[in-house]
Amino acid sequence: MNNADVIVIGAGASGLMCAGISAQQGKTVFLLEKKSRPAIKLSITGKGRCNITNSKPIREFINEFGNNGKFLYSAFSKFFNTDTINFFEELGVSCSLERGGRYFPKSNNAYAVVKALIKFVKRKNVKIIIHSQVEKFVLENKQIKNIILKDGTTYTAKNYVLATGGKSYPLTGSTGDGYKIAQALGHTIIAPQPALVPLVSNDQHLKQLNKLKLKNIEISVIANNDIVSTLFGEIEFTIFGLTGPLILKVSSKVYSLLKEKKSVEISINLKPALDDKQLDARLIRELNNFGNLPIRNMLKTLLPLQLIEPFMKKNNIKYTQKCSSIINKEKRKKLLDSFRKMKFKIISTRPIDEAIITKGGISLKEVDQKTMKSKLINNLYFCGEILDIDGPTGGFNLQAAFSTGYLAGKSII
Repeated sequence: MNNADVIVIGAGASGLMCAGISAQQGKTVFLLEKKSRPAIKLSITGKGRCNITNSKPIREFINEFGNNGKFLYSAFSKFFNTDTINFFEELGVSCSLERGGRYFPKSNNAYAVVKALIKFVKRKNVKIIIHSQVEKFVLENKQIKNIILKDGTTYTAKNYVLATGGKSYPLTGSTGDGYKIAQALGHTIIAPQPALVPLVSNDQHLKQLNKLKLKNIEISVIANNDIVSTLFGEIEFTIFGLTGPLILKVSSKVYSLLKEKKSVEISINLKPALDDKQLDARLIRELNNFGNLPIRNMLKTLLPLQLIEPFMKKNNIKYTQKCSSIINKEKRKKLLDSFRKMKFKIISTRPIDEAIITKGGISLKEVDQKTMKSKLINNLYFCGEILDIDGPTGGFNLQAAFSTGYLAGKSII
Protein backbone atom coordinates (compact mmCIF):
# COMPACT_ATOMS: atom_id res chain seq x y z
CA MET A 1 0.00 0.00 0.00
CA ASN A 2 1.24 3.49 -0.88
CA ASN A 3 -0.87 5.29 1.71
CA ALA A 4 0.41 7.06 4.83
CA ASP A 5 -0.64 9.71 7.32
CA VAL A 6 2.39 11.84 6.43
CA ILE A 7 4.77 11.90 3.48
CA VAL A 8 7.99 13.86 3.98
CA ILE A 9 9.87 14.66 0.79
CA GLY A 10 13.62 15.04 1.29
CA ALA A 11 15.70 13.05 3.79
CA GLY A 12 18.09 15.78 4.88
CA ALA A 13 18.51 17.22 8.37
CA SER A 14 15.07 18.83 8.57
CA GLY A 15 13.26 16.00 6.75
CA LEU A 16 14.69 13.30 9.02
CA MET A 17 13.82 15.31 12.12
CA CYS A 18 10.30 16.01 10.87
CA ALA A 19 9.64 12.39 9.88
CA GLY A 20 10.84 11.02 13.22
CA ILE A 21 8.91 13.54 15.33
CA SER A 22 5.74 13.04 13.27
CA ALA A 23 6.02 9.26 13.71
CA GLN A 24 6.57 9.83 17.43
CA GLN A 25 3.09 11.41 17.47
CA GLY A 26 1.65 8.09 16.29
CA LYS A 27 1.53 8.82 12.55
CA THR A 28 2.49 6.42 9.78
CA VAL A 29 5.25 8.22 7.90
CA PHE A 30 6.92 7.72 4.53
CA LEU A 31 10.20 9.56 3.97
CA LEU A 32 11.00 9.92 0.26
CA GLU A 33 14.59 10.54 -0.84
CA LYS A 34 15.58 10.83 -4.50
CA LYS A 35 19.23 9.88 -3.90
CA SER A 36 20.60 6.44 -2.97
CA ARG A 37 20.84 7.26 0.77
CA PRO A 38 19.60 9.88 3.22
CA ALA A 39 21.45 13.01 4.40
CA ILE A 40 24.32 13.10 1.90
CA LYS A 41 24.78 16.84 2.34
CA LEU A 42 24.71 16.53 6.13
CA SER A 43 27.48 13.92 5.97
CA ILE A 44 29.88 16.45 4.41
CA THR A 45 28.86 19.58 6.27
CA GLY A 46 31.42 21.42 8.40
CA LYS A 47 34.23 19.88 6.33
CA GLY A 48 33.02 16.48 7.46
CA ARG A 49 32.80 17.45 11.15
CA CYS A 50 29.17 18.75 11.30
CA ASN A 51 28.66 21.89 13.39
CA ILE A 52 25.23 20.95 14.75
CA THR A 53 24.35 24.10 16.71
CA ASN A 54 25.62 27.15 18.57
CA SER A 55 25.52 28.15 22.24
CA LYS A 56 24.17 31.68 21.67
CA PRO A 57 20.95 32.62 23.52
CA ILE A 58 17.77 32.68 21.48
CA ARG A 59 17.58 36.42 20.79
CA GLU A 60 21.19 36.62 19.61
CA PHE A 61 20.65 33.43 17.60
CA ILE A 62 17.64 34.95 15.83
CA ASN A 63 19.56 38.16 15.09
CA GLU A 64 22.09 36.11 13.12
CA PHE A 65 19.39 35.46 10.50
CA GLY A 66 18.77 39.14 9.77
CA ASN A 67 15.29 40.45 8.97
CA ASN A 68 13.79 36.97 8.51
CA GLY A 69 15.11 35.70 11.85
CA LYS A 70 11.96 36.53 13.81
CA PHE A 71 10.12 33.88 11.77
CA LEU A 72 12.13 31.26 13.66
CA TYR A 73 11.06 32.34 17.13
CA SER A 74 8.25 29.75 17.45
CA ALA A 75 10.44 26.94 16.13
CA PHE A 76 13.30 27.84 18.49
CA SER A 77 10.87 28.13 21.41
CA LYS A 78 9.86 24.50 20.83
CA PHE A 79 13.27 23.00 20.02
CA PHE A 80 16.51 24.91 20.52
CA ASN A 81 20.26 24.35 20.99
CA THR A 82 20.16 22.54 24.33
CA ASP A 83 17.37 20.32 22.97
CA THR A 84 19.54 19.49 19.95
CA ILE A 85 22.51 18.56 22.13
CA ASN A 86 20.33 16.40 24.41
CA PHE A 87 18.64 14.81 21.38
CA PHE A 88 21.95 13.63 19.94
CA GLU A 89 23.40 12.68 23.33
CA GLU A 90 20.43 10.33 23.83
CA LEU A 91 21.20 8.78 20.44
CA GLY A 92 24.80 8.15 21.48
CA VAL A 93 26.45 11.21 19.92
CA SER A 94 28.37 13.17 22.55
CA CYS A 95 28.98 16.82 21.69
CA SER A 96 31.77 19.26 22.53
CA LEU A 97 31.81 23.06 22.66
CA GLU A 98 34.44 24.89 20.62
CA ARG A 99 35.49 28.47 19.89
CA GLY A 100 32.67 30.77 18.81
CA GLY A 101 30.02 28.75 20.67
CA ARG A 102 30.07 26.00 18.05
CA TYR A 103 29.01 22.46 18.97
CA PHE A 104 30.46 19.45 17.14
CA PRO A 105 30.20 15.71 17.75
CA LYS A 106 33.18 14.65 19.88
CA SER A 107 34.05 12.11 17.20
CA ASN A 108 34.52 15.00 14.71
CA ASN A 109 32.60 12.81 12.29
CA ALA A 110 29.53 14.18 10.53
CA TYR A 111 28.43 10.68 9.63
CA ALA A 112 27.88 9.96 13.33
CA VAL A 113 25.14 12.62 13.22
CA VAL A 114 23.66 11.08 10.06
CA LYS A 115 23.63 7.58 11.60
CA ALA A 116 21.95 8.93 14.75
CA LEU A 117 19.15 10.56 12.75
CA ILE A 118 18.61 7.42 10.68
CA LYS A 119 18.56 5.37 13.89
CA PHE A 120 15.96 7.78 15.30
CA VAL A 121 13.55 7.53 12.35
CA LYS A 122 13.92 3.76 12.12
CA ARG A 123 13.13 3.40 15.82
CA LYS A 124 9.93 5.33 15.13
CA ASN A 125 9.08 3.00 12.22
CA VAL A 126 9.43 5.63 9.51
CA LYS A 127 9.57 3.99 6.09
CA ILE A 128 12.52 5.44 4.12
CA ILE A 129 12.04 5.07 0.38
CA ILE A 130 15.17 5.90 -1.67
CA HIS A 131 15.42 6.65 -5.40
CA SER A 132 12.06 8.40 -5.15
CA GLN A 133 11.96 11.66 -7.07
CA VAL A 134 8.64 13.50 -6.94
CA GLU A 135 7.44 14.63 -10.37
CA LYS A 136 4.23 16.43 -9.40
CA PHE A 137 1.56 17.03 -6.76
CA VAL A 138 -2.09 16.49 -7.68
CA LEU A 139 -4.13 19.35 -6.21
CA GLU A 140 -7.85 19.36 -5.49
CA ASN A 141 -9.74 22.15 -3.66
CA LYS A 142 -6.61 23.66 -2.10
CA GLN A 143 -5.57 20.24 -0.85
CA ILE A 144 -2.98 17.79 -2.15
CA LYS A 145 -4.71 14.61 -3.22
CA ASN A 146 -1.59 12.57 -4.03
CA ILE A 147 1.91 12.77 -5.48
CA ILE A 148 3.34 11.10 -8.55
CA LEU A 149 6.99 10.06 -8.75
CA LYS A 150 9.19 10.24 -11.82
CA ASP A 151 8.79 6.48 -12.31
CA GLY A 152 4.98 6.85 -12.27
CA THR A 153 4.40 5.52 -8.74
CA THR A 154 1.60 7.29 -6.86
CA TYR A 155 1.63 7.95 -3.11
CA THR A 156 -1.25 9.26 -1.03
CA ALA A 157 -1.19 10.86 2.41
CA LYS A 158 -3.27 13.07 4.68
CA ASN A 159 -0.41 15.56 4.99
CA TYR A 160 2.76 16.34 3.02
CA VAL A 161 6.03 18.03 3.97
CA LEU A 162 8.47 19.62 1.55
CA ALA A 163 11.98 19.36 2.98
CA THR A 164 13.92 19.27 -0.27
CA GLY A 165 16.59 21.85 0.62
CA GLY A 166 17.94 24.62 -1.60
CA LYS A 167 20.14 24.64 -4.70
CA SER A 168 23.62 24.38 -3.19
CA TYR A 169 25.69 21.19 -3.51
CA PRO A 170 23.42 19.69 -6.23
CA LEU A 171 25.32 16.38 -6.26
CA THR A 172 23.92 15.75 -2.77
CA GLY A 173 20.35 16.14 -4.09
CA SER A 174 19.78 19.87 -3.48
CA THR A 175 18.81 20.86 -7.00
CA GLY A 176 15.90 23.22 -6.34
CA ASP A 177 13.18 20.63 -7.10
CA GLY A 178 11.09 21.81 -4.16
CA TYR A 179 10.96 25.37 -5.50
CA LYS A 180 9.39 24.18 -8.74
CA ILE A 181 6.85 22.05 -6.89
CA ALA A 182 5.92 24.84 -4.46
CA GLN A 183 5.63 27.36 -7.27
CA ALA A 184 3.34 25.02 -9.21
CA LEU A 185 1.17 24.87 -6.08
CA GLY A 186 0.90 28.67 -6.03
CA HIS A 187 3.69 29.59 -3.62
CA THR A 188 5.99 32.57 -4.19
CA ILE A 189 9.69 31.80 -4.49
CA ILE A 190 12.19 34.44 -3.41
CA ALA A 191 14.88 34.10 -6.08
CA PRO A 192 17.57 31.66 -4.87
CA GLN A 193 21.10 33.01 -4.67
CA PRO A 194 24.36 31.66 -3.23
CA ALA A 195 25.07 32.25 0.45
CA LEU A 196 28.20 31.25 2.38
CA VAL A 197 30.16 31.00 -0.85
CA PRO A 198 33.75 31.93 -1.86
CA LEU A 199 34.42 35.16 -3.77
CA VAL A 200 36.13 35.48 -7.15
CA SER A 201 38.84 38.07 -7.81
CA ASN A 202 40.88 38.88 -10.90
CA ASP A 203 43.91 39.92 -8.83
CA GLN A 204 47.15 38.89 -10.53
CA HIS A 205 48.80 37.81 -7.26
CA LEU A 206 46.37 35.02 -6.34
CA LYS A 207 48.56 32.27 -7.79
CA GLN A 208 51.32 33.20 -5.32
CA LEU A 209 48.85 33.50 -2.45
CA ASN A 210 46.99 30.24 -3.10
CA LYS A 211 46.18 28.31 0.13
CA LEU A 212 47.58 31.03 2.41
CA LYS A 213 45.48 31.47 5.57
CA LEU A 214 45.48 34.77 7.45
CA LYS A 215 44.22 34.70 11.04
CA ASN A 216 43.35 37.59 13.36
CA ILE A 217 42.96 40.04 10.51
CA GLU A 218 40.18 42.50 9.69
CA ILE A 219 38.37 42.76 6.37
CA SER A 220 36.18 45.53 5.03
CA VAL A 221 33.70 45.20 2.18
CA ILE A 222 33.98 48.34 0.04
CA ALA A 223 31.26 49.17 -2.48
CA ASN A 224 31.76 52.17 -4.77
CA ASN A 225 34.48 53.38 -2.37
CA ASP A 226 32.20 53.21 0.71
CA ILE A 227 32.81 50.76 3.55
CA VAL A 228 29.63 48.72 4.04
CA SER A 229 30.85 46.00 6.43
CA THR A 230 33.87 45.28 8.64
CA LEU A 231 34.65 41.96 10.36
CA PHE A 232 37.50 40.40 12.33
CA GLY A 233 38.69 36.80 11.95
CA GLU A 234 40.20 34.46 9.35
CA ILE A 235 40.38 34.26 5.55
CA GLU A 236 42.07 32.00 3.02
CA PHE A 237 43.31 32.73 -0.48
CA THR A 238 42.53 30.44 -3.40
CA ILE A 239 43.68 30.31 -6.99
CA PHE A 240 40.44 32.05 -8.01
CA GLY A 241 39.90 34.45 -5.09
CA LEU A 242 39.12 34.41 -1.40
CA THR A 243 37.34 32.09 1.03
CA GLY A 244 37.35 31.30 4.77
CA PRO A 245 34.92 32.19 7.59
CA LEU A 246 34.93 35.98 7.10
CA ILE A 247 34.53 35.76 3.33
CA LEU A 248 31.66 33.28 3.59
CA LYS A 249 29.93 35.54 6.10
CA VAL A 250 29.97 38.59 3.79
CA SER A 251 29.38 36.67 0.54
CA SER A 252 25.62 37.16 0.46
CA LYS A 253 26.02 40.93 0.88
CA VAL A 254 28.72 40.98 -1.80
CA TYR A 255 26.46 39.04 -4.18
CA SER A 256 23.71 41.65 -3.73
CA LEU A 257 26.15 44.55 -4.23
CA LEU A 258 27.49 43.00 -7.43
CA LYS A 259 23.95 42.44 -8.66
CA GLU A 260 23.38 46.16 -8.16
CA LYS A 261 26.36 46.72 -10.52
CA LYS A 262 28.50 48.23 -7.76
CA SER A 263 32.28 48.04 -7.74
CA VAL A 264 33.27 45.77 -4.84
CA GLU A 265 36.61 45.32 -3.10
CA ILE A 266 37.75 43.35 -0.07
CA SER A 267 40.23 45.45 1.90
CA ILE A 268 42.43 43.61 4.42
CA ASN A 269 43.86 45.21 7.54
CA LEU A 270 46.84 42.96 8.23
CA LYS A 271 47.57 44.43 11.70
CA PRO A 272 44.22 45.24 13.36
CA ALA A 273 45.56 44.54 16.87
CA LEU A 274 47.86 47.58 16.62
CA ASP A 275 46.61 51.16 16.39
CA ASP A 276 48.43 53.56 14.07
CA LYS A 277 50.75 54.82 16.81
CA GLN A 278 51.73 51.29 17.86
CA LEU A 279 52.21 50.10 14.28
CA ASP A 280 54.32 53.15 13.42
CA ALA A 281 56.52 52.54 16.48
CA ARG A 282 56.94 48.90 15.37
CA LEU A 283 57.92 50.03 11.85
CA ILE A 284 60.47 52.54 13.18
CA ARG A 285 62.06 49.85 15.33
CA GLU A 286 62.23 47.25 12.55
CA LEU A 287 63.43 49.71 9.89
CA ASN A 288 66.20 50.87 12.20
CA ASN A 289 67.16 47.29 13.09
CA PHE A 290 67.52 46.30 9.43
CA GLY A 291 69.15 49.58 8.32
CA ASN A 292 70.78 49.11 4.91
CA LEU A 293 69.31 45.65 4.32
CA PRO A 294 66.50 45.26 1.71
CA ILE A 295 63.00 45.92 3.02
CA ARG A 296 61.91 42.37 2.14
CA ASN A 297 64.19 41.15 4.97
CA MET A 298 62.39 43.40 7.44
CA LEU A 299 58.95 42.30 6.20
CA LYS A 300 59.73 38.72 7.31
CA THR A 301 59.22 39.94 10.89
CA LEU A 302 55.75 41.28 10.07
CA LEU A 303 54.21 39.07 7.39
CA PRO A 304 53.99 35.39 6.38
CA LEU A 305 56.70 34.56 3.81
CA GLN A 306 54.11 33.72 1.15
CA LEU A 307 52.59 37.18 1.45
CA ILE A 308 55.78 39.27 1.20
CA GLU A 309 56.30 39.30 -2.57
CA PRO A 310 52.60 40.04 -3.44
CA PHE A 311 52.56 42.71 -0.72
CA MET A 312 55.65 44.41 -2.22
CA LYS A 313 54.33 44.21 -5.78
CA LYS A 314 50.91 45.60 -4.84
CA ASN A 315 52.61 48.54 -3.12
CA ASN A 316 55.32 49.14 -5.75
CA ILE A 317 58.13 48.36 -3.31
CA LYS A 318 61.35 47.40 -5.10
CA TYR A 319 63.29 44.30 -4.03
CA THR A 320 66.48 46.32 -3.67
CA GLN A 321 64.90 49.13 -1.68
CA LYS A 322 66.69 49.55 1.65
CA CYS A 323 64.96 49.94 4.99
CA SER A 324 66.93 53.11 5.69
CA SER A 325 65.44 54.74 2.58
CA ILE A 326 61.90 54.76 3.97
CA ILE A 327 62.53 55.70 7.58
CA ASN A 328 61.15 59.24 7.12
CA LYS A 329 57.62 59.98 8.29
CA GLU A 330 55.98 60.39 4.86
CA LYS A 331 57.29 57.13 3.43
CA ARG A 332 56.57 55.32 6.70
CA LYS A 333 52.97 56.56 6.56
CA LYS A 334 52.61 55.08 3.07
CA LEU A 335 53.98 51.74 4.28
CA LEU A 336 51.67 51.82 7.31
CA ASP A 337 48.66 52.41 5.04
CA SER A 338 49.73 49.40 2.97
CA PHE A 339 49.33 47.17 6.04
CA ARG A 340 45.89 48.67 6.67
CA LYS A 341 44.50 48.43 3.14
CA MET A 342 45.57 45.45 1.07
CA LYS A 343 42.77 45.41 -1.53
CA PHE A 344 41.37 42.75 -3.84
CA LYS A 345 38.76 43.58 -6.46
CA ILE A 346 35.82 41.14 -6.44
CA ILE A 347 34.20 40.33 -9.77
CA SER A 348 31.71 37.61 -8.73
CA THR A 349 30.87 34.88 -6.26
CA ARG A 350 31.47 31.24 -7.03
CA PRO A 351 28.38 29.52 -8.49
CA ILE A 352 25.42 28.54 -6.33
CA ASP A 353 26.28 24.85 -6.57
CA GLU A 354 29.45 25.62 -4.56
CA ALA A 355 27.56 27.56 -1.87
CA ILE A 356 27.16 26.01 1.58
CA ILE A 357 23.54 27.16 1.72
CA THR A 358 20.98 28.94 -0.44
CA LYS A 359 19.56 32.38 0.27
CA GLY A 360 15.95 32.73 -0.89
CA GLY A 361 13.22 30.10 -1.18
CA ILE A 362 9.59 29.83 -0.08
CA SER A 363 8.26 33.25 0.89
CA LEU A 364 7.77 33.33 4.67
CA LYS A 365 4.62 35.41 4.22
CA GLU A 366 2.95 32.24 2.92
CA VAL A 367 3.97 29.97 5.82
CA ASP A 368 2.51 29.89 9.35
CA GLN A 369 5.53 30.35 11.62
CA LYS A 370 3.75 28.62 14.53
CA THR A 371 3.23 25.37 12.62
CA MET A 372 5.33 25.53 9.39
CA LYS A 373 2.05 24.94 7.53
CA SER A 374 1.35 26.47 4.14
CA LYS A 375 -1.17 29.30 4.19
CA LEU A 376 -2.23 28.37 0.66
CA ILE A 377 -2.51 24.56 0.74
CA ASN A 378 -4.44 22.92 3.59
CA ASN A 379 -2.27 19.82 4.04
CA LEU A 380 1.20 21.05 3.10
CA TYR A 381 4.11 21.91 5.43
CA PHE A 382 7.66 23.16 4.89
CA CYS A 383 10.90 22.85 6.84
CA GLY A 384 14.61 23.44 6.42
CA GLU A 385 16.55 25.23 3.70
CA ILE A 386 13.64 25.36 1.25
CA LEU A 387 12.36 28.30 3.34
CA ASP A 388 13.69 31.83 2.77
CA ILE A 389 15.95 31.66 5.82
CA ASP A 390 19.74 31.76 5.93
CA GLY A 391 22.29 32.46 8.63
CA PRO A 392 26.07 32.58 8.93
CA THR A 393 28.41 29.68 9.57
CA GLY A 394 28.64 28.48 13.16
CA GLY A 395 25.82 25.94 13.55
CA PHE A 396 22.98 28.40 12.94
CA ASN A 397 21.59 26.91 9.73
CA LEU A 398 21.57 23.32 10.98
CA GLN A 399 19.76 24.42 14.14
CA ALA A 400 17.15 26.15 11.97
CA ALA A 401 16.76 22.90 9.99
CA PHE A 402 16.33 20.79 13.13
CA SER A 403 13.95 23.30 14.75
CA THR A 404 11.68 23.83 11.74
CA GLY A 405 11.65 20.07 11.12
CA TYR A 406 10.71 19.44 14.75
CA LEU A 407 7.94 22.07 14.71
CA ALA A 408 6.48 20.78 11.43
CA GLY A 409 6.52 17.19 12.77
CA LYS A 410 4.81 18.24 16.01
CA SER A 411 2.20 20.37 14.23
CA ILE A 412 0.81 17.75 11.85
CA ILE A 413 -2.49 16.55 13.29
